[in-house]
Parts: sequence; C-alpha cells; structure tokens
Amino acid sequence: MTGDEAIERTRTFKIFSSGSAAIDRLLGGGYREGHLVELLGSSNSGKTQLAMQAALCVSRAGKLALFVDSEGSFRPERIEEMAVDRGWDPSGILKRIVCVRTDSYAEQIEIVEGMNMRAHTATASLVVVDTLTRNFTVGFPGRSNLAERQGALGRYLSVASRDAYINNRAYLLTNRVTFGPTHDIAIGGKTVEQMVHESLLLERDGSSLKATRLPDGGSAMARVGKAGVE
Repeated sequence: MTGDEAIERTRTFKIFSSGSAAIDRLLGGGYREGHLVELLGSSNSGKTQLAMQAALCVSRAGKLALFVDSEGSFRPERIEEMAVDRGWDPSGILKRIVCVRTDSYAEQIEIVEGMNMRAHTATASLVVVDTLTRNFTVGFPGRSNLAERQGALGRYLSVASRDAYINNRAYLLTNRVTFGPTHDIAIGGKTVEQMVHESLLLERDGSSLKATRLPDGGSAMARVGKAGVE
C-alpha cells in the first residue's frame, strides 16, 4: 500500500457515536474504525458505564459489538435500562452485543488473534476491553516482572492495532490510573501511550463527570479539551 492509498483508506473509516455529545466532541465525532481509544480514570469514574454505552450505541446502529470483560463488570441488565431510557427496543440491541469473559492475559491476546475465525465475533465493528491492563498486572505482578508485563502488553496492543486497521474495527480500552510522584498516571505507561490514538481522562466532579482529552495520547494531566459528559 502506498502512502496515497493509506490516506484514502483512512478516509473510509466510519465513526460511531459514544452516546455522549461531550465525548463525541472531544474525539472528533466518536469512536473511529482503525483507532484505539483509551478511557482512563480511578475506580467509579464512569469508565464501565461509557464502555457499555458505546456497545449499546454501536448495536443500535445495526453493528456488532464485542465486549471483552476482564473484571466481571459486564451488566446486560444495565444496557437494557440504558436502551429503555432512550426509548429503544432492547431485545434487538442485546442480540448484537457479544460478551467474552477473560481471566488471563493469554486469553485476552487470543481473543483478538482468533476474532476472525469465530462466526460470532468476525463481524464486530467495535471491540470494548474493560479493563485493558488488569490481566497483565495479575499475570506479571510487581516491579520484578515489569519488563515481561510491558512486553506482553505491547504485543497485545500491537495485535489489536493491526486488527483495528486491517479489519475496520474501533477499539475502546478502559484503563485505571495509579499514583505517581507528581500526578496520577495510567497503568501501562508509555507502552499504552505510544499505541493508542486518543486518551480521555475521566474524573468525578461532585455529581457530574468530566472528560479531558490528554495530549498525544499521553498520561500527563494537561488539559486539552474539557466537557461535562451527558
């Protein structure tokens, strides 16, 4: 593929609404095919809520969404409630959302590598991973395993990035933050930062939720764009 051909290909990538006007503005329309988007934040910052909302909206558009659950966080009854609240028929929507529970980093990698070989996942337009780094931190615990952990995580993200580009899929990856010396940082650090196209930081502000687009997919807390999440 030449550079001109690559540009033309990227122009054909579809964009799927996140279900939030604020998130869509920050991402230039929503979740784009061929791209990896990271939603990061502390516990109870709304990451899983937005992940399920993304699956709902893609399914509502008639496409298949794959929800890779590493935390036991998937709640089909909550998606049903979201659909009803929007006046949508939940029965047809839930049929187009496939959930896979994974308990190891090896399974997580295999899901992406084998996606096209399984009839119920081959046509997925959106892949949600909630949470991206959990299985890698469990499989390679502690600082002594840092190099192996980052290596496995890098392999996974490389496979996901290739799949997103070749098979016209959007990826939404939720991630947690940890305390750093001067500010909170995303788990996975530079390995994740270098592979994702966009990173959004979610923060609770009283009863509202704030979303901040981080510069260049980085994990520093510099504010680029900020909006309340509807």
